[in-house]
Amino acid sequence: MNYWEWDLQPVQISDELFYVGTRKGPSHLLKTNDGLVLIDTGFPQSLYMLLENIRRLSFDYRDIKHIIHTHGHIDHFGGTRALVEMCGAKTYIGEGDEDAVMGLNELSCCVDFNRELEEPFTPDVIIRDGDKLKFGDKEIEFISTPGHTKGTLSLFMNLTWKGKTYRAGMFGGAGLNTLEEDYIKRHNLSFSCRDEYKASIDKLLTHKVDIHLGNHVRDNNHLAKMEQKREDNNPFIDYDSWGTFLSKQKEKIEIL
Repeated sequence: MNYWEWDLQPVQISDELFYVGTRKGPSHLLKTNDGLVLIDTGFPQSLYMLLENIRRLSFDYRDIKHIIHTHGHIDHFGGTRALVEMCGAKTYIGEGDEDAVMGLNELSCCVDFNRELEEPFTPDVIIRDGDKLKFGDKEIEFISTPGHTKGTLSLFMNLTWKGKTYRAGMFGGAGLNTLEEDYIKRHNLSFSCRDEYKASIDKLLTHKVDIHLGNHVRDNNHLAKMEQKREDNNPFIDYDSWGTFLSKQKEKIEIL
């Protein structure tokens, strides 16, 4: 993998939220009145690009107080251990995925990326379904949405743009790769994870979302929206993206 080819310019999504990840490793930075909150850290090899994107936005990585992980795969937590050593941030993971980030099982997808887990970490906080956590002046609501992994977290928060408040949401694990027959059998998992995935989508479809945050850039058509972003046009405010994406994912899982 040529990790340096994944470089992606950061972009402001709302007054307080920024995309700072790469093309393959998603990361969002939330500004609060009590420091910065980082959602996912990407691969360990692309951590330097994450740090550079934070610098490009004139933030200081040493102000990161909290690191939230949407699920326990290496492309979402790979940079965490090193970053914690640098800034001392508190770490969060959904209940059920703590063993993966600690390196206690083989469900971190390292094998799938031809990697070894060299930098495991012990999370400080285990998040459970329905938890609402305050980070300075911001509150994030967490919903357990298993399927992609046992502990996948989806999250919701209020964001502002030009004086208006919008509801933002992220499906924390939309990938179907871990629901394929080969993966399930290889890891001695249950095919019930497919039913859990469908139930998670049904749960998420009950939420109204104005700003669909992608767990990967493909989820919410991030790259195209990034190109269209202007001072007088914010395509990330998209009332149709959330429902359309979730409905398509439900159709895809039906034909696996």
